[in-house]
Amino acid sequence: MKQFILITFLIASIYAQAPRRDSEYPPPELLEALKPAHDACVKKTGVTEEAIKEFSDGKIHEDENLKCYMVDDTGNVHFEKLIESIPQSLHDKAFNMGKKCLYPQGENLCERAFWLHKCWKTADPVHYFLP
Repeated sequence: MKQFILITFLIASIYAQAPRRDSEYPPPELLEALKPAHDACVKKTGVTEEAIKEFSDGKIHEDENLKCYMVDDTGNVHFEKLIESIPQSLHDKAFNMGKKCLYPQGENLCERAFWLHKCWKTADPVHYFLP
């Protein structure tokens, strides 16, 4: 009986951490608004759609092109712009994700951006997504 309870708990824990992906999340209007930036960054960095999807919906993995996809031309990740660009209903989730990730680490701009995304994904794997 104890084994059954433990196995049930472990399975529930795994599913509780699965990313939310349905017709309303990630918000379709946000994905549409970010599509031009997404397309430009894919072209510039050479990252594959598969690498983006795997990081967003699957496991954290190392990919140099993906790391640079996560940063702007100046090497900054603008948390305030991210918050402003998302629907009001997601602000609390974004703040909770971000408050644990205030001091990015890494040897270069791409590494620091990647560190932030890993931190955000780890902080809230259910709601994190990479457009």
